[in-house]
Amino acid sequence: MVENGGAEYRFACEECGESLQVNNAMRETLVENGCVICSASVTTAEFSPE
Repeated sequence: MVENGGAEYRFACEECGESLQVNNAMRETLVENGCVICSASVTTAEFSPE
């Protein structure tokens, strides 16, 4: 999901188990809109630093 080595976080959805590398902008989008795979609500606890 992130190109050019810009990943800052690893997102791991607690609902569907999907794991993605994301930057800060995508992290904020996931928290606001939910998981892009299963639409489950996302909290900041589902991110770890890369």
